[in-house]
Amino acid sequence: MKNKQYKRLIDKSLKLAIATIFSFSLVNSTLVAKFTDINEFGSVAFAKSKDEKGAKGSSKADSKASKEESKAAKEASKAAEKAAKEASKAAEKAAKEASKAAEKAAKEASKAAEKAGKEASKAAEKASKDAEKAVKDQIKFTRKVDNKIGKAFEKYAKDISKAQERYRKEAEKVVNAKNPDKKIQQVDYKLSNKLAKADQKFIEDINKVSKQLQKQESLSLVNSGWVNNNVYSKDFVNHGVRVKTYVAIAKAQGLPAYVGALQANFGNPYETGIADLKNQITDLNNLITQNNQLIENLNNQITLNSQTVNANLPTIASLETEVSTFNTQLTDLNNQLADLNNQVQNPELTEDEVANLQSQIDTLNTTAAETEAQFTATQNQLDAVQNEVATLESDITNSINQIGNLESDIDNATTDISNTESELASTIENVKPGVGVDTGWEAVNLDVNNDGTVNEADLDA
Repeated sequence: MKNKQYKRLIDKSLKLAIATIFSFSLVNSTLVAKFTDINEFGSVAFAKSKDEKGAKGSSKADSKASKEESKAAKEASKAAEKAAKEASKAAEKAAKEASKAAEKAAKEASKAAEKAGKEASKAAEKASKDAEKAVKDQIKFTRKVDNKIGKAFEKYAKDISKAQERYRKEAEKVVNAKNPDKKIQQVDYKLSNKLAKADQKFIEDINKVSKQLQKQESLSLVNSGWVNNNVYSKDFVNHGVRVKTYVAIAKAQGLPAYVGALQANFGNPYETGIADLKNQITDLNNLITQNNQLIENLNNQITLNSQTVNANLPTIASLETEVSTFNTQLTDLNNQLADLNNQVQNPELTEDEVANLQSQIDTLNTTAAETEAQFTATQNQLDAVQNEVATLESDITNSINQIGNLESDIDNATTDISNTESELASTIENVKPGVGVDTGWEAVNLDVNNDGTVNEADLDA
């Protein structure tokens, strides 16, 4: 629109310029002057008049163009405002859509987290149930083994009781029978045979239980220390030989067969740690005994040293008096000698007087030398006694400190004994899976030759 207005304005200006030039040419020409009576100056006036008219037209055109330009600016402003509003609406719409998308993503993430939490909770619950089931299975298996061992003991006890009762009855009959010696030998043989069968049956029953303990389902019990898997066949060709040897050793020592059978299956004191704990307790008790003896010796020495110190105290006092007396005498003698030496220097003295004074000086020097010797000897004697007393008092102090340390060691050893005894009781309790009456088989020492191992060598010891 603006371009058309400018184009029209230029066209009008061009036409006006051409007309002015043309009119100026006509005015100045002779021909025009003759016919129109317009001279050169008239043509200029005429041109000016034309210019004013053109200027007015141009002003009107400029005013129109300005209006159109203002109108165009307004339209452009409106268009920009409209565009801004549309852009704002578009941005607001985009923000709302982004907010909705974020809210949707948050909800989906929350759902995913909730789902994961539920799955984790289910997994934890399942793991807890599995662990609980494992514990129940272990308890069930332990009770099963305990029950079998208990039954084996009960049957063994019944078999022994029956054999002994039968032996008693048959022995009563033998008293009135003919050839009683032969009869009693037969009865003894029967009893021995029945006892041997009872032992063998008991060993077989125990071995059945031990075979169960070697299966996979009892691995957790073995790993937990309920039974030591390393004891099976240890130091033997196979487990059967181990059981047979242990039973033979127990019988040779006059012990029940089950002592050997149980130790063969569940471990001897060296293998279970019972022997080590017992040795620790023995060592601690020996330490306490030794320390008590040392304390007694130190107390006796303290008494003797104290008596010696007390005996030397009067001697020290007497020697200190003598040293003081000799020191006073020496001072007096030295003063006398100084006085006599001054007198001898007097020139007015006669020879006899000088000789007399010199004789006195010699006598005093001799007396002073003797007194100084006595003083030195007494002082040395005093120093020796005082050093002895100081040494004895230092020994007494050291002995008292030693006694304190030994008593502290005794207190610690007493505490260690209590702890070790508790550990020993716990170890003994955990060696077996549970055998009715506590017979003490766990701590019986089958190591006859005391070489730290239970094997065939103990049969010959």
